[in-house]
Amino acid sequence: MYRINVNEVKEIRTPHGKKVRWLIPKEIGAQNFEMRYFTITNESQSSEESHPWEHQIYVLSGKGILQSGTTELVVSPGDAIYIAPNEPHCVKNIPDEILTFICMIPAGCEDRVKEQTSIPEN
Repeated sequence: MYRINVNEVKEIRTPHGKKVRWLIPKEIGAQNFEMRYFTITNESQSSEESHPWEHQIYVLSGKGILQSGTTELVVSPGDAIYIAPNEPHCVKNIPDEILTFICMIPAGCEDRVKEQTSIPEN
C-alpha cells in the first residue's frame, strides 16, 4: 500500500505554465495508470494537444473550459471527463478562477514530463 499527500509532492510547471504533481507514478508500482494533480491559473497558457492514449479527468475545484476542436464544455467541481486517444483537447481555467483536477493516464505515457521532478519515497 502507498499513501502520499498532495502537499508532499513536488510541483512542476509544464512548458505552458500548468502546475502538475505526480501523485501515483508507475515508479511506486502502479502498473496500469498514473494519477496527476493539475492546477491551472491565469498564468497558464492554453494549448491544444492530442496523444495516442486516453485521459480521465475529475474536476476538484474552480471552473474551466475543456475544448476539443470547435466544441467547448464548461467544467466545474464534480465533473468527470473522458478524452479518447488522439482526440484534440485543451483545458483552461475561466479567468480569475483556479482550476484543479485529477488526471489519470496509462502508466509511462508522460515519462518525459515526469523527468523534471523527483518521485518521493514513502
